[in-house]
Amino acid sequence: GKYRAHQDGLSIVYASNSSTKIRKTVEKQTKKDESKRSKANSDNMYAASASVPDSLIQFTNEIHRTTSRITPSEEIELGTKTQEAMKLQQLYDNLESKYNREPTDEEWCAAAGKMNMEALRQTIEEGMDAKNQLVSSNLRMVQGVVNLYIRNGLGSQYNAGDLMQEGTVALIRAAEKFEPKRGFRFSTYAMYWIRAAVKRSQILQSRVINVPQRIHETHKKLQTVEKDLQNELGRKPNREELALAMGITETQLERCITAMSQTCYSLDAPIQNTLKPGKDDKNGDTMYDLVECKVDDSEYQKLQRSLMKDHLVDTIKRYLSPHEVDILLLRYGLMDERTLPHGFSGPLTIAEVSRLVGLKPDKVRRMINNSLRHLRPLIAAEWEDFESVLE
Repeated sequence: GKYRAHQDGLSIVYASNSSTKIRKTVEKQTKKDESKRSKANSDNMYAASASVPDSLIQFTNEIHRTTSRITPSEEIELGTKTQEAMKLQQLYDNLESKYNREPTDEEWCAAAGKMNMEALRQTIEEGMDAKNQLVSSNLRMVQGVVNLYIRNGLGSQYNAGDLMQEGTVALIRAAEKFEPKRGFRFSTYAMYWIRAAVKRSQILQSRVINVPQRIHETHKKLQTVEKDLQNELGRKPNREELALAMGITETQLERCITAMSQTCYSLDAPIQNTLKPGKDDKNGDTMYDLVECKVDDSEYQKLQRSLMKDHLVDTIKRYLSPHEVDILLLRYGLMDERTLPHGFSGPLTIAEVSRLVGLKPDKVRRMINNSLRHLRPLIAAEWEDFESVLE
């Protein structure tokens, strides 16, 4: 009876081990099938999208063929080695700034606490290899973020390869900054860098004229706030109400709207004139013809500047003494250069003016300040737009 019970126990153990092996085999096969199905879906998505270049397809195939995932323990080890190498490089930069020269090997080893340069170089090489492995094993994260944009309908005006490139650069930066001792997984930390870089690249590609990302964010918030206020007030809100709701000034709001409303036109686009007969003529004028016929008004601008300069000098002479007028004209470059001694031209410094008029620099500075203080209430209203007109 004991022998039979022993045999039954062995049979149960064998059956259990066999079922475990079968389950593991089935799970492994299921993972392979899911991987193949995911790969096929990605290929189909890439083929259907006009924003995916062939180089991106080759790069993703290379990722799946040559890279493998790492375990959490390997991730901590690689991150630690990377940080050691980055600290040594930062130490070298600090020594270079401190001594205003390249530090010697002995100074570098002493500051790093290494016995010799061989041990120091070995630490750096191991750290760089660890960083490369940390990056290459997580390239699938970048691909996942880019795939999300493609899946949501990335237009043909975008280049998904550029998004992948910017995300990879952000992944490298995250690997250099990652500190395993803080207790977070590398994927959690790197995903912030990747998403921010890919989004920034997508925003830069969305317009012919680049607009800062903060302007895009403000405009996106503006659209939401405008819609909410319209539902609340029952009418379209004005600029003052929008600025107050968003917590910005009306000037900032105006700049945001102006920046986002910029439009680009093709020079080959025909000029639409509904009042002109035969407007459907294929040989009509284009935007290029309009730009080409633009008159060069540089001579007019030069003449306008000269007349305004003469008018300003006459105005100053009405309120100041001749000596004060000469000092102001010399200081701000309003004096005719033909009347100046050789070597003096344009606006002069206080020291140069003092040499020409024979006064001490402090005396010249006080005279200029007093003259400007005297002129400000007299001609400020008349010349408040002088600078903007000249520009």
